[in-house]
Amino acid sequence: MIKTAHGTLILAAALLTSGCVSSIVTAPFKAAGTVIETAVDATTQTQQEADEDRGKRLRMAEKNEEKLRKKCAKDPEHESCDTLAELERERALIKRRDD
Repeated sequence: MIKTAHGTLILAAALLTSGCVSSIVTAPFKAAGTVIETAVDATTQTQQEADEDRGKRLRMAEKNEEKLRKKCAKDPEHESCDTLAELERERALIKRRDD
């Protein structure tokens, strides 16, 4: 009876700790996977993020262009007028290409 109880106790202990052992063994691999996934997420950009970045760049460009227009309106001989004319030519080329 003692041998049976002892054997049952060992079997039960082995079954109970097997989950712990497997957790300990697989934990470093799970952690490494999480680190890799995080690194990949940090280096990739979703379409939404790309669209937001493009919108931000366009707004900044429009703001800078408006500053150039104001400078050019005050002084038509200012170099900003040349820059503004160049920007308008580039925009016309892009618009023709997109159409």
